[in-house]
Amino acid sequence: MATLEKIRNRAGALVAVVIGMALLAFILGDFLSGSGGGLFSESQYEIAEISGKSIAYQKYQKELNNIIEINKFSTGQTTLDEASVQRIQAQTWNQLVREYVLEDEYNEIGLDISSQELWDMVQGENIHPIIQNLFTNPETGELNTMAVIRFLKTYDQDPTGQQKAYWLFIEDQMIQERMFAKYSYLINKGLYSTKTEAQNELDNINKKVDFEFVIQNINTIPDSLITIKNSDLKKYYDNHQNEFKQEASRNIEYITFDVVPSEADKNTTEEWINNIRENFANTENDKEFISLNSDFSFDNNYYKKDELPEGLRDIMFDAEEGFMHGPYFENEAFLLAKLSETKYLPDSVKAKHILLQPTQNQSSSQIFAIADSIKNLLENGANFALLSAQFSADKAANEKGGDLGWFRANQMVSPFSDTAFMAKVGEYKLVATQYGLHIVQVTNKAKDEKKVKLAILGQKLEPSSETYQQTYAQASKFAGNNHTYEEFLQAIEDEGLTKKIAANINEADQQLAGLKNPRELIRSVYDTDKYDIIKSQNNPIFTLGDRYVIGFVNEVKEDGIAPFEQVKAQITVQTKKQKKAEYLAEKFNEALQENNDLESLATKFNTVVHEANDISFRSYSVPNAGIEPKLVAVATSIKVDQISMPVKGDNIVFVLKVNSVSMEENTNIKLQQMQTMTQFQNRANYEAFEALKETANIIDKRAKFY
Repeated sequence: MATLEKIRNRAGALVAVVIGMALLAFILGDFLSGSGGGLFSESQYEIAEISGKSIAYQKYQKELNNIIEINKFSTGQTTLDEASVQRIQAQTWNQLVREYVLEDEYNEIGLDISSQELWDMVQGENIHPIIQNLFTNPETGELNTMAVIRFLKTYDQDPTGQQKAYWLFIEDQMIQERMFAKYSYLINKGLYSTKTEAQNELDNINKKVDFEFVIQNINTIPDSLITIKNSDLKKYYDNHQNEFKQEASRNIEYITFDVVPSEADKNTTEEWINNIRENFANTENDKEFISLNSDFSFDNNYYKKDELPEGLRDIMFDAEEGFMHGPYFENEAFLLAKLSETKYLPDSVKAKHILLQPTQNQSSSQIFAIADSIKNLLENGANFALLSAQFSADKAANEKGGDLGWFRANQMVSPFSDTAFMAKVGEYKLVATQYGLHIVQVTNKAKDEKKVKLAILGQKLEPSSETYQQTYAQASKFAGNNHTYEEFLQAIEDEGLTKKIAANINEADQQLAGLKNPRELIRSVYDTDKYDIIKSQNNPIFTLGDRYVIGFVNEVKEDGIAPFEQVKAQITVQTKKQKKAEYLAEKFNEALQENNDLESLATKFNTVVHEANDISFRSYSVPNAGIEPKLVAVATSIKVDQISMPVKGDNIVFVLKVNSVSMEENTNIKLQQMQTMTQFQNRANYEAFEALKETANIIDKRAKFY
């Protein structure tokens, strides 16, 4: 069981970093019950299609449920927050895609992992990193091979089956990782850079040019000098289809009715705080009273004057115990402050400790008995450092004989801090925290200073149920009076409301800025036609946190090439730019026919001749021109003293003349070959997988279920 405990302690990081697996429990209950005549047809249980293979929701859910149990076993966690669930959902999907995309590839080339190879990864000479992570002794840094063997011999004896399920999971991860490593190795070995390629690359690096150029920005041409026909726009659209590829998305316009506390809510909360003031003043147990009555936790710490909130330090620090201040309103809450206690305490203490952490086989009484025995040994003169090295789980402190050094009260968890600051120097104390059971000895204390403990009782100002009802009634009235998109827009204008926009919403999105838990709204958006009001179960009002939301879909983009009308404005901008570049190039040509030199051209266009030096094919930008790849390409390819034709760049039209060319000495072709091959190999794994994903024609239907 000790080996199992080590696995449990390290498995959280392993699952998150090495394996990157998933956790999610989504129970459909009666939704999935029944026989062939159920609520949905079989096709509606499909969660994805990858490489022509249908993936059923039930299969996906079963895998997730299995991983839930594995995570519970390995980390001890029973619940996850929403952000963690969403992150793990994405990780699970990525693993599923990888599995289905690569399966056919592996089969086609006969890629497999033999039982002997698996044995070698677990117990042989080439131990897999997962095994090393789980079974390495942290104190020695060496693999504990006996622990591996012991676990393999005993996991079948676990009556819960958790150990076996966990091991099969680990095995599968090692196999999948090794299969992909083999596949990547085959790809990398198929990549090669020839001597000719290496020589061309060296030439591009070594060749440096100095040149002069004249540029004119396309935007200097006014719109009045060009003419754009609808046929020009159509032509641009037809010739640039790749620019208009898009994923399915939706845009919505919506208004919110925010539920905010009313004046009546404020009066009710203020009345409550005033009514409880006397009882709070007379209570002898401030901590218990606050625990029962306050929206805020009791602060058990003692503070110096300058550590108190600025608004309280002059009022409370020199007051008598029991003094009350308030009620006062701060941070959307009504508060009462009471001076609970005044003490003279050190600002910091120095202590050492021995931390005992129970194993799976130890009860709390047993661990307390061990701690009590160690405490007795210490009180009778035993060596603290030796006992710390033998028993303490705090390895960092053990390197200093258990010494924690100096610390302030707020630097340690509350039970430990309280014990250390109240103990006498040299005294041994036992204290339990979330980390285990500590044997503490305070070895030094700073000079005592006056400190106070404040008991602050408060109630947050929150909307009442009546306020929620009134706000919902307002939203309901708005939705009832404005059924169409035109009515929606007119009502916003007439009532002076604020229209909000959410753009490019993907079907699988989990968040919308400013809206809490908007998943149902997003799902409903994809069941709504353009310019229709968004509804869920025929209700147009969405309750998202403290907001009621009413919205319309105002833009629908489908997967594929965007329709011409949808991108017409974008095309118009690009076509204008193209037309202006053509106009400017023509004017440059006319000027060069009159005087074929750069100075005359610059004078004609009221600009100057710029210079650029040491420009190579790899140069990212050119001084005075910016990022213009065509300028670099032309400059490094034309002959010396040759004036180029006018060239249309990304934002400029230019003419240039190369004044000189130099070649640096760098003829190490083998080194260049190696560098090029390394670049290929660094990109190969990712790009090969992305190419396979593209051909797999992945259809993602997760949004129907999550």
